[in-house]
Amino acid sequence: MGDEVDILALMEREEGRKKLVRGYKILGFEENPLVPCRGVVAKLDAELGDVIPVLFLMNIGKASYIPGEKVLTIREGGRLITFYPDGRVSLNRAWTEEAARRALDDVVKMVNEAYAELLRYGPPDEEELRRALRLSWKDVLDVLPGENCGKCGRETCYSFAIDVLRGKARLSECTPLIKSWERTSKARERLGHRIARALGL
Repeated sequence: MGDEVDILALMEREEGRKKLVRGYKILGFEENPLVPCRGVVAKLDAELGDVIPVLFLMNIGKASYIPGEKVLTIREGGRLITFYPDGRVSLNRAWTEEAARRALDDVVKMVNEAYAELLRYGPPDEEELRRALRLSWKDVLDVLPGENCGKCGRETCYSFAIDVLRGKARLSECTPLIKSWERTSKARERLGHRIARALGL
């Protein structure tokens, strides 16, 4: 009887290990003198240096990354979110504390998803990061079948490639691409598996 295992407690503990960040502290609100906008600066309860490159790869096309400093800015939901290695996060368009907390809850979720990716696939190597930094709509267009069939909802593969790179479409929306194992394999090889996954393939 004394050897019974609390399965629920074990599951909760295991789930907890998959989270890097559990909370944050709001450091202050700032007015942006360039635009009529209020922003917030917060400190997450974990350092982000290892997870920032993964966050960058997961947000290709809507992110700006400075590799040497490991500073990342992502456009998400109409706002800019900047991540720093020490755990600080700043974001704009936080009109009230309630809006800031909702946005920061989303940031925590985003970081923990990247952390799960890091645990599963390991840290990205320098070549993956270089390839992602150089990635253009032309690279995306080059892996598409080029049929301009319109099945993705765009008139041309060119406009689809641009939307994929901007995060407004996923490669999986290209029916001729995903119906062909050979094309899909070549696309993954050409883009790199991690980048292809981030773009929805």
